[in-house]
Amino acid sequence: MDKKIYIQISLIFLIIFIIIFVYIDYFRSSKTEITINDKGNTKVNSLQGSDDLITEMFYFSEDNKGNKYEIKSEYGVINPDKSNLILMDKVKAIIYLLDGEKIFISSKKAQYDDDNNDTNFTGSVKLVYVNHVIKSDNMDLSFNEQTATLYDNVKYKSSLSNLSADRVFINFINKNTKIQMNDENNNVLVRSVINNGNN
Repeated sequence: MDKKIYIQISLIFLIIFIIIFVYIDYFRSSKTEITINDKGNTKVNSLQGSDDLITEMFYFSEDNKGNKYEIKSEYGVINPDKSNLILMDKVKAIIYLLDGEKIFISSKKAQYDDDNNDTNFTGSVKLVYVNHVIKSDNMDLSFNEQTATLYDNVKYKSSLSNLSADRVFINFINKNTKIQMNDENNNVLVRSVINNGNN
């Protein structure tokens, strides 16, 4: 009789242990931190109750010249078809150039390629570069080539002028900027903001 009681108590404890383990492993939020040293450091913080949704994502990369790129988002999902593509929401990014200049980028969404750091920003894209502010619906960033192309509903502001265009191409290395319209018959709309004291 005593053996039966011990076996029953052992089985009850075993069942409780299995239930707690399953609950912690599958239903409760868990935290993880991953660091990958390939082209840079990759950190993924706080997996929230789902194998797909990742919160507080942060990626950092540095090229062989010393330029640095960091991108973070409040939420993200790894593309199930291509594991190198990260789909991000509420995105902020900073590029640190060798000359000490910083480029600030924000958008509603982004698709980040973990293999080459190329990023496609979409939805209320804003790029701040020295005294230049450019807003658009979309932007393609190539960190390796140090270039950005902003397109669709582009609004450019600087201390000298405001303009509207279809596309702006920026080369961060040589500081060249190309402003274009999709239709060659349309002109870029430019407004001067210089006050000479007579206006």
